Amino acid sequence: MDAGQERSAETDRPAGPGEGSDELVSGGIPIRERYGLVLLLILGGYLLAGFDDSRLVVVINSFLWVFLLLTTLWSPGIPGRLRRIGGVATLLVLVSTISGGLMSWEPAAGWGLLILAVAQLSAMFAILNRISRHEVVTLQTVMGGVAAYALIAFVMAAVYHGIDLLTEEAFLNGVVGAGDYTYFSFVTLTTVGYGDVTAASDVAKRLVVVEAFIGQVFILTLVARLVALWGQPIRH
Repeated sequence: MDAGQERSAETDRPAGPGEGSDELVSGGIPIRERYGLVLLLILGGYLLAGFDDSRLVVVINSFLWVFLLLTTLWSPGIPGRLRRIGGVATLLVLVSTISGGLMSWEPAAGWGLLILAVAQLSAMFAILNRISRHEVVTLQTVMGGVAAYALIAFVMAAVYHGIDLLTEEAFLNGVVGAGDYTYFSFVTLTTVGYGDVTAASDVAKRLVVVEAFIGQVFILTLVARLVALWGQPIRH
């Protein structure tokens, strides 16, 4: 077989794991995304926080978030800058959880929540970056889109709570516990609008409108599109 035929045979050879794709390989085994696990961690963390607000539950929930954030940020193919920003924010969240005592001081807790929002936002963009490069819409693609959608609510909940702790003016009406911020954020994102918790300040009203708008655009464009294309190739 001459050199030309050899090159042709190599070109026609099916690509192995990690070849011709953006999927990395570790020890010959493809690294697979785990967006089902991410969704379970999101749901588990939310339900866990609703049962009790003791220090132990807060610590366990914080470590769940750290694990979730690292799982998304260290998926294969995530841009280095995004990974560094999210990694630093996640490290600060971990440090604030371990220190514990500072979180009883409202300004420190407020800034800690805003840092958590940055880490969650980085994780959301990491998921979107990864699923946007899938060649075919699979279950992982759809679950990644749903996880990113859910993370919007958690990002905004951390922002609402953080601003409320950092400002003297009432931010929301009807809040009786820390979990109400996440509840209000999901109600806003999905535009359910029960009315038991409402925006109090001008800043809150504007942020609520932004969240509701982003939520509707996201669910109607990305998630609905992914479900419609399930099993079909994505045109980049």
